Amino acid sequence: MDEATKLAAAAAARSVPEPDTSERDSNASFVAYMNDPVQQGLHGESTQQENLTTSAKALDRWFKERQKNHGAPRLLDVPNEALVSNGGPIQLTGNITLVREDGTVQYANHLALCRCGSSNSKPTCDGQHLEREFLNPGKITQASDIAASSRPSKITISCIKDGPITFRGRLRLHNQFGQECVKMRGSLCRCGQSASKPFCDGSHERVGFKTGSG
Repeated sequence: MDEATKLAAAAAARSVPEPDTSERDSNASFVAYMNDPVQQGLHGESTQQENLTTSAKALDRWFKERQKNHGAPRLLDVPNEALVSNGGPIQLTGNITLVREDGTVQYANHLALCRCGSSNSKPTCDGQHLEREFLNPGKITQASDIAASSRPSKITISCIKDGPITFRGRLRLHNQFGQECVKMRGSLCRCGQSASKPFCDGSHERVGFKTGSG
């Protein structure tokens, strides 16, 4: 993989930043990326604050106030979707509740989930798939369990120690090849070894995958 390709892929799969915990006095945090640079970069839009719409600025202020009060976010008018990128992470968008291995909760509407197994910031991607040259194209072979819907809903993502990421809630998975499936629950591979990626097949046990403090 040449350097230009690595730099381009790194920009597209940049890890979602963690919330500032310096003033936190509870286990819950809220991170909302309505003007996420990764998402806007994909559409060629400017990420400069001065170019934000009035409504986007108002939402940003609302998000910051909710984070201060450790409150759960309101339901955003977007469906839950997961883009399984070619050789990179799962780009998850929607009304997300992330439950980490230690039980702490994070709210977000965008997460880049590692699926190569090498990230140092598990469960999120930090670009290690580039160094590892993770080449899985992200094809989806499983069929839908339920019908697709554009209605907003909540989804809970849970990190299993030394295992996969599980989800509960309607989720449409899709890729650049036009393949997709919609499920209400499932397990997503994050060791990078599953033969049925992006889904888990238990390979993490065979290879002795460790998630660390992720």
